[in-house]
Amino acid sequence: MKARLSIILVTFLVILSSSSFAQFKKYTFGLKAAPHVGWMKPNLDNYEGNGAKLGFGWGFISEFGFSENHCLTSGFNVIFSGGNLKFPTSVDSIPAQGTMSRSYYLKSIEIPLTLKMRTNTIGSMRYYGQIGLGTSFRIGAKKADEFTYNSTTISAEKATYEKVSFLRESLIIGLGGEYTLDAGTTLSVGLALNNGFTDMLTDKNNLTAKKEKATANFVELNLAVLF
Repeated sequence: MKARLSIILVTFLVILSSSSFAQFKKYTFGLKAAPHVGWMKPNLDNYEGNGAKLGFGWGFISEFGFSENHCLTSGFNVIFSGGNLKFPTSVDSIPAQGTMSRSYYLKSIEIPLTLKMRTNTIGSMRYYGQIGLGTSFRIGAKKADEFTYNSTTISAEKATYEKVSFLRESLIIGLGGEYTLDAGTTLSVGLALNNGFTDMLTDKNNLTAKKEKATANFVELNLAVLF
């Protein structure tokens, strides 16, 4: 009798587990668009950030669920970002010290990997938090300069700039909400901080001969559709 009860109990638990396992999607894919505000944070004396820059990103999302409320997210993003720096320097063609205001325009492909944690449904919404890492590969970089010396300002048009690191590593932290339509499609809106922690610059300052150091960061508004 005890053996039969044990078999029935085990069978019930297996069925319950299987039923619970079937309640969530193992794989979810989607598209995202993400306008953002970006800035450069210098890590060198006499360098300072010089305002924020608007940017944009788009990409594909893939989610791999391992419970109803937890999944790993990845995919790839194409990101148009940048920032502004201001610093003392000299220019080869001008025999005078001055101040450079430089704008950076960066284009990269990012491979994110984050852990996403969802709440149960609250009203008609589910809310989430996510944390993880992003690895970006530079596919393009440009700069635009304004050099000021002796009350004179010389501007240079946007031009290709190769002295930017090929690789960028970042910490990603996000919050948002999801609404699932009757057909199973999910609409997602969230905010994410993409905080770089590797130096983006490889050039040296003409005055001090010190290597330039700065990280690139942005806060993005994520708009996504998941299927």
